[in-house]
Amino acid sequence: SLEPLQFMLPTSIAVATCQLSGIGGAALFSPIFLLGFPLLGPEYPLDSAAAAIASALLTEVFGFSSGLSGYARRGLVAWPVVSKFATISVPLAFVGALCASTVASSPGVLRTVYSLLMLSLAGFLLFAPPAESLAALSEEECAVDDTDGAAPQTVVAADGKAFTYRPPSLGGGSIGVTAGGSFLTGLLGVGVGEVLLPQLVRSCCMPLPLAAGTSVATVVFTAAAAALVQFATLAALSADGDLASVVPWSLVRWTIPGVLIGGQCAPLIASRGWLSDATIERFAATLFTLVGLAFLLATVG
Repeated sequence: SLEPLQFMLPTSIAVATCQLSGIGGAALFSPIFLLGFPLLGPEYPLDSAAAAIASALLTEVFGFSSGLSGYARRGLVAWPVVSKFATISVPLAFVGALCASTVASSPGVLRTVYSLLMLSLAGFLLFAPPAESLAALSEEECAVDDTDGAAPQTVVAADGKAFTYRPPSLGGGSIGVTAGGSFLTGLLGVGVGEVLLPQLVRSCCMPLPLAAGTSVATVVFTAAAAALVQFATLAALSADGDLASVVPWSLVRWTIPGVLIGGQCAPLIASRGWLSDATIERFAATLFTLVGLAFLLATVG
């Protein structure tokens, strides 16, 4: 007989393919676990809302790792920049993850926060300039030189193409938005990638392919730190304190292979040009709007 959670394999492939929109997978997995599973019946269990968020984060780590492997093979990751931003994102993700169980313990607060987050992501996709527009603007406005006292850096990709960029200065504004996005990633699973990519393209004058790979790498380390803290918190609250016992293996055995496959489908679709960026972003914005309204209705109800 079919296992109840087998449908999460194709679902996870579809969700991970939506990485084309630049939004972390946990932005969709958490609503599926928090809103969808309770409607399906008791055979779709997650012990708590905190477990749902942690499972979404764990799944996201594998999905983005799949995408990162492609960028890394092509030499499209500026590892010194990843290290620099990770010194901010990882500690703040720890803090957000420590607060996650508190937020998850109050269903009304959790649904309200998720509703605002989903609607904000929809607005971000609808009104923020697409990455290609940012790249075009950066080519017009950026001059990669040492006027700020920092020598330009160069990454040579696997195909021999050289990408030059300015090292990040990490001023107060950059630290603030990175910290905020990282805290949200630790709390709810999404945020740091959305605030990091524009900084890399505009402030560092980093070409888009290198900026995308660098952003994905930072998201992987940030989300992994948050997932570890969230599951460790769940283990500390469990009866036996065993970390392995709080991981919902019956669920992630389907979601993790799904996002590994979807993480490879996304760059394939992007490289073939089967769907325009505008189409993808409109679809994602519509989906996030519907999810946000569903959380809002659940809160009111």
